[in-house]
Amino acid sequence: RRRFRPARPVAHSAPRDSVGERPPTPPPRFFRSRAAGMAPDATPTMKDADFSQMGIYIDGRTKNELDELLRTKPAAEVNARDLYALSCMHYMDDEPMQNAAAFFNLSDASEGASHKVLDFGAGFAGDARLIAEDHPACEVTCVEVQPHIHAAAEQLTSIVGIADRCKHQCVDVFEEAVRGAPFDHMLSVLVVLHIPDRDALWKNLARALKPGGEVYVEDYFARAPLTAEDKRQLAGPVACPYLPSEEEYKKTLEGAGFVDVEWEVMNDRWLPFVERRLAAFRAAEARNRRVHGEAMCAELDLFYRTVKELFERGNLGGVRIRARKAK
Repeated sequence: RRRFRPARPVAHSAPRDSVGERPPTPPPRFFRSRAAGMAPDATPTMKDADFSQMGIYIDGRTKNELDELLRTKPAAEVNARDLYALSCMHYMDDEPMQNAAAFFNLSDASEGASHKVLDFGAGFAGDARLIAEDHPACEVTCVEVQPHIHAAAEQLTSIVGIADRCKHQCVDVFEEAVRGAPFDHMLSVLVVLHIPDRDALWKNLARALKPGGEVYVEDYFARAPLTAEDKRQLAGPVACPYLPSEEEYKKTLEGAGFVDVEWEVMNDRWLPFVERRLAAFRAAEARNRRVHGEAMCAELDLFYRTVKELFERGNLGGVRIRARKAK
């Protein structure tokens, strides 16, 4: 049985996110949401996340934005920065990537320096392409479990001609090892929150790193006890069926062999960001309806609004984590 294989997002009339051809068959629906029927104290399993309700993953969004970009700029002139705006799914623009690059010291191109970077849950690979473009000595491996997003990311990378340094794998880390391991560094931004089986996940990720390998992660945690409404919204539009406390999270990292854990709470910065994101999306309503259509805009508005409400209530926490695998 597959341990981590999210559902294919719900179908819309817009073109598929695969940028070129539509994937021939959808992946199996191993994730089915039980959020509405789960008891508040129920133990989550790997079947408790359902990406079909998560607006930012819906079919066609990235393809529509790429088409919009190519209306004003020839494909031959498109660079990684151009693609970043349509492929980024996290907060604070490229700040997470820049922070990770500084923590990993990717600017060190001296003889003997090794910079094999694993981007776990790379999505459409916006961060990975910027790292590869800004740091030519790096080799970035993007791991994404959703086949249609993996296919789109691979094709976007081919547009900017850095496929030799930004490579893509569609891998379920609960079933198989990432090719090219072990890595020097691992980046993961707003991905771990979708995966309830944290102990197994972090042990698998640790195995993909060299001793002393560095980790930069941005994620959610339970800052305070979650209400029933928090749990409903997290398990639904956010596809987050389980959140540990800070203490539980750190214990899991230590159990997987990570040391020197730095924990930076981000709520004071992320709340204003998600408020601005929703306001900007609504301010561009006419443009968004033209590009994406009414149904997709409604899905995206629900997602952006839900995240804002969660951070406003204050029980959801956001965190930046820096750590190292023990030598």
